[in-house]
Amino acid sequence: MPSKFNPPHIAHSNLSFILLTSCTIHNLTMSRNYLSKNDELRKGDFLISNNREFKAVFQDDGNFVVYGWKPIWSSDTASSEAHRLCMQADCNFVMYKKSDDAMWHTNSAKSSCNMCRVHLKDDGTLVVEREAEEIWSSASSTGRK
Repeated sequence: MPSKFNPPHIAHSNLSFILLTSCTIHNLTMSRNYLSKNDELRKGDFLISNNREFKAVFQDDGNFVVYGWKPIWSSDTASSEAHRLCMQADCNFVMYKKSDDAMWHTNSAKSSCNMCRVHLKDDGTLVVEREAEEIWSSASSTGRK
């Protein structure tokens, strides 16, 4: 029997608040503008620029697209075979099929790399950086806009 100090509707309400708060905090910590080496994106995952004006989405159709108000860059990989995007330790950003065969990459592999990442900048440009030096950019990527 519920006591007057812990009515069931208040206990449920508190639990809902706690769950809602946990999800909100979790989502805020998952929003980021970069992937470090060995990080991956799966379909539905995204990067968001710090100014929140641009979003790079690994779409369910297998295309990786940077959006502002409209699409501004694409990997042109719409295919049901696309499975994951990986920022490799060699600084190559690669899209893999389920079979682990590469189907698209930035062609930015470098040896002896300590720090590399793919980064969505506040101007909507997607870049691969090695030791804080830009080695690939969606702005100069031919045939992918």
